[in-house]
Amino acid sequence: MTAKKCQKCGKTNPPFFSHCISCGVKLEDEVKKTIPVYTWIKNGVFIGVIIILVILVILLTGRFSMTYGQNFSEAVLAIPAGDLQNTSEYSLNQPVGNNDLQVMVSSARDGQGTANSSKFFLASVSLKNIRTDRNIRISNSDFELIDSEGMKYQPYGIGSHVMVDLSPSQGGTTELTFVIPQSAEARKIRFMFPAPSGFTGSRPIVVFVI
Repeated sequence: MTAKKCQKCGKTNPPFFSHCISCGVKLEDEVKKTIPVYTWIKNGVFIGVIIILVILVILLTGRFSMTYGQNFSEAVLAIPAGDLQNTSEYSLNQPVGNNDLQVMVSSARDGQGTANSSKFFLASVSLKNIRTDRNIRISNSDFELIDSEGMKYQPYGIGSHVMVDLSPSQGGTTELTFVIPQSAEARKIRFMFPAPSGFTGSRPIVVFVI
């Protein structure tokens, strides 16, 4: 048996005393408070569930960031011309880009007439692969000429090819060739950025006023 400590004066008394030897106050037996085993189990399970949920949230958030958030930011972050989401029209000699590709229309002009009462329309375009880790493929179908009547025309090629592959950090100027009616008045050139790898949303579009 253990000694009894008086709750009033703090005097230690022999275990068989019923009253304090110093102040006479009745001594109470100390009872150790025990926590049932099931309480420990319940608390442990609760903490384990919380830890698992936190880990799942971290994993899902990381996956979302990599497959959507990061790619989306790469697709719409303009350098150096500004935000592609808020501004859709640009002037000649104004570069527009994202973390993958930079594009600029430097000149646009009527060319020679053709044999069927049409004419060539030529546009000089500068392209640069901003990435340092992979090629970027650009197709002639990514470009579109819009005239004053709202009619749309695709170029016959990018230079002499229907598509070009830009190596990492590669850039250069090429020419788009459109065939449009003699009476058509070209107003805008529309460009749709290639989709980044893993990106499934709509592709950013810019329009150059010519």
